[in-house]
Amino acid sequence: MVLVLAALLMMRAHLTTLRQREEMRKLATTDALTGIANRRHLVDTGRLEVGRARRYAHGLSTMILDIDRFKAINDSWGHPTGDRAIQALSRTMQTIVRDQDMAGRLGGEEFAVILPETDLAGALVIAERMRAAVAGDIEVAADDGQPVRFTVSIGVAALGEADANFEDLLTRADRALYQAKDSGRNRVVAA
Repeated sequence: MVLVLAALLMMRAHLTTLRQREEMRKLATTDALTGIANRRHLVDTGRLEVGRARRYAHGLSTMILDIDRFKAINDSWGHPTGDRAIQALSRTMQTIVRDQDMAGRLGGEEFAVILPETDLAGALVIAERMRAAVAGDIEVAADDGQPVRFTVSIGVAALGEADANFEDLLTRADRALYQAKDSGRNRVVAA
């Protein structure tokens, strides 16, 4: 009887340890505000995907997007409304990206999506779907109940010969994002 009780206590302790380990892994890889991948996890995954794309000669694309005029949202309606906009965008992203894709928050109102086995044309389709969904469907409530709508600008890049690593790919997508912003916002631009 004592042995059975000791075994049960050890099993319980083991299960508690496993649960705590999973919670720690989730804290280390997940953005606390949005529940999607954090920057570190996104970049680590991107590096792995670049290696896989090169090894198997598959396509790989990425997109960077951010909320247009986000500072104005925070300044006009407050940071809680800005947080709700960030959360709403991340939920929309999760409904649009495929199971094999990874959406993550780079920081602030800036997000990235890794699109394995996707060429530039396919990535542009997904990016446009994302842009249209945000412009047409997302609305968050300010603290006073007033509806707040917003748009996103998106830069897209496909892995090329000149990209030495994931950071190069991300940099090209980021440049395309700034071109989208400079050309009027609420648009998708390919690198």
